[in-house]
Amino acid sequence: MAPLVLAIKAENLRVKYTSGDYVIWAVRGVDLEVSTSEALCIVGESGCGKSTVASAIAGALPPYSVTEGKLWIFEHLVIDGARHEYNGVRGKIVNLIPQNPGTSLNPYMTVEEHFYYVLRDVVGLGKKEIRKLAIENLRKVGLDNGVLDKYPHELSVGMQQRTIIALALASGARILVADEPTSSVDASLKAQVLGLLEKLREEYKLTMVIVTHDILSTVRVCNRIAVMYAGKVVELGPVESILRQPRHPYTKMLIDSAPILGIKKPLKPLPGEPPSLTQDFTWCPFKERCPIKAALCENEPPMIRVSVEIPHLVRCWKSVGNRSEQ
Repeated sequence: MAPLVLAIKAENLRVKYTSGDYVIWAVRGVDLEVSTSEALCIVGESGCGKSTVASAIAGALPPYSVTEGKLWIFEHLVIDGARHEYNGVRGKIVNLIPQNPGTSLNPYMTVEEHFYYVLRDVVGLGKKEIRKLAIENLRKVGLDNGVLDKYPHELSVGMQQRTIIALALASGARILVADEPTSSVDASLKAQVLGLLEKLREEYKLTMVIVTHDILSTVRVCNRIAVMYAGKVVELGPVESILRQPRHPYTKMLIDSAPILGIKKPLKPLPGEPPSLTQDFTWCPFKERCPIKAALCENEPPMIRVSVEIPHLVRCWKSVGNRSEQ
């Protein structure tokens, strides 16, 4: 049997944003492995680093960012310390579905022109072939060829989102990175977008990384959840395991603060504020908001596997006792 090829592998990935002497540590040592055809959801509050991880995977980090560590995309080493090498990967293997689809489409170009200018260099086809490819992939996302002559402002937000997904599919991307794909749509369209992503992943064996602040929406489309806080993954495991038995107090607070459609329950907003990311921590950054903090929390905990049977990991001294790091 051939060894399993990981779609994504991050090893001590660190990303900081710099402006003169001012530094923000957005990502502070992330280790992740995402298998082919798997869907991983990255969840957490605004500013936790989840969108930065997504941008690193998609090759969309801003020029004022500085990286450390390593990142592989299908065995291509795309980040090696401060060196980036996304040639042949960005657009062809991995594609980003941005948070606000309207701002990612050129207002002066029709949908057909978007397909032409995006795909002419990626797939090396002429206009007729690209038009055919556009129609084929628009149908995959539930749009007909009538949208080809429309400009972005003539499309609803949901149609803009589907157009960008169709562009990614047409380019032959094997990894879709979706940054808050449902944040700009209403509740009814949210279910449609998540259903579409689920359908596409199953039919075309796509690998997906989905960034969201809504931890309960992960159950629809994801296999695993990575919970981020202050630039690090604090809990990682199968969706069912984390939602049924969250081990990190931050994960529990995220679940308690999330509304459930059709169910009345008291919402518990997260107390306190996240720490400043202008410093790199040697202690647990959640300690000031944590209801179970202890003296051990003056040291930042390692990532520890909570059981032999389930690949569920947590970064918390109190949640796992004194088990050894796996």
